Amino acid sequence: MAASNPTGPIGRVSKRIGRYVNHENLLVRFVSLWIVVASVFTAAWILSYLFFPQGLLRGGNPGASTGYAGSITREFLWLFGWNVGVSLIAIGANTLRSVNTPMGYVIEVVQAPWYGAVWGTGSLAIGTGARIVPSLTVLVERSGPMEITAIVAIVVATRGVMIWHQPSGPRWTEPFERVRSPRDWSLTRREWALLIGGYLLLAVACYREAVAIAQIAG
Repeated sequence: MAASNPTGPIGRVSKRIGRYVNHENLLVRFVSLWIVVASVFTAAWILSYLFFPQGLLRGGNPGASTGYAGSITREFLWLFGWNVGVSLIAIGANTLRSVNTPMGYVIEVVQAPWYGAVWGTGSLAIGTGARIVPSLTVLVERSGPMEITAIVAIVVATRGVMIWHQPSGPRWTEPFERVRSPRDWSLTRREWALLIGGYLLLAVACYREAVAIAQIAG
């Protein structure tokens, strides 16, 4: 395991990924984390499409029980509000940092395969219930990839909002120490631009999804 053998293949790969997702250059951080998140999303999408029962995650999809909100505007506000809430949880998680990695990164890497499995099993809130066939065309047509990109941008832009730090591993036993205060937080101009751009992209993605849902349900 990586924890007991940090020089093994897994440890070396993990260390290399960590170096890029925590890079000083904002663009390198964003692209690197996006690749990681997109990779685990795609892997879960394909595997769930091939091996999981159809509709498996429909009961666990928070939006599935709400149905169509009745208009594009209300549907947009619901979707955007939900995703903003998710983004705030991820930003809050960034106040915890394990060695060099903010916990908001971990949330995104864990959340992405669940979302991919929702696609692969046809467990979306509104629709025919059919599985979404893995293809590049689907990625262009649907708003999900835009939402993922937006949340990654938001999480990367707020990497510096750390309060508690875990200086060393093993990560599941070592305590976190308070090392900063919210008064110490600051974002660079590029981070502000990425943060604002992330929320604008999220709004576009949610509106696009609201229109698609209205066409199905209305």
